[in-house]
Amino acid sequence: MSNIYQRNDGGGDNIAGDKIAGDKIGRDKIVHYHSQNLVQAAQDIQNLIAQLSQDYDSSTPLGQIQMSTKIIESIEANPTLKQRTFNAIKEGGATALEEAINHPVAKITIATLKGFIDA
Repeated sequence: MSNIYQRNDGGGDNIAGDKIAGDKIGRDKIVHYHSQNLVQAAQDIQNLIAQLSQDYDSSTPLGQIQMSTKIIESIEANPTLKQRTFNAIKEGGATALEEAINHPVAKITIATLKGFIDA
């Protein structure tokens, strides 16, 4: 019978001598997102934000709400973008999509869309 050594210090990702492969969220909060839907949805929403930034002030709460409303209307009007965005939220999570968009309007927009998915 062979000896099996298991790390219990939490410092690695070896379990009984076997390496666990894939993405991990550990002490260092390292996360890799491989969802093409997430990347494309983030780019599409960033493009919408860039267009709407000409008409709305995203530095104010009212401007952020107005932009978010227009973004959601655009997503609803485009079935491909709607499906891609919903898949991105389901696959990568709302937080991952917010981080990929990296704009103050993202949190409001993604929270609203997540509400539609959860309903």
